[in-house]
Amino acid sequence: MRRDPGDGYRVSPDIGKSNVTFGANDFARAARDDADNARVEAANAKLETKAQRLLDLTKRRDTYFRQSIMADRTMAVMLSLFLAELKAVPLTEATLALINLLEDDEGRGVVESLIHAGLVVVTGANPDRRTVGLTPLGSARMRSFISDYPDT
Repeated sequence: MRRDPGDGYRVSPDIGKSNVTFGANDFARAARDDADNARVEAANAKLETKAQRLLDLTKRRDTYFRQSIMADRTMAVMLSLFLAELKAVPLTEATLALINLLEDDEGRGVVESLIHAGLVVVTGANPDRRTVGLTPLGSARMRSFISDYPDT
């Protein structure tokens, strides 16, 4: 084995035949194994199914009741943002308003109230291309809420 003086690790002359050892100040992060990845994906799939069911029920309710009487737009927006996060799909303010059947002013009002609550963040300078997403707090609260919500 020879030692590279500037790098802090040893390099074998026969690459691939021995392991690399790290110096005292080097860090290595253990990779998740396939079983851990499968558990995380299964948990996210279950959360996605429950969140989609809640959103569908909210939309179904709107077909029976006038929106002004049974308004729950903020939760529908939060569910939409949570599903978008799980699916890694970016949403603009306009798209978010469209999928939740909100007027532009109503959609902006809901997003602004969620921003002030620390649950949502808007990114980007161009108003037409700004994306809306959950903050870590918003994501954690939605994950907890949906996990605690009954399956049936």
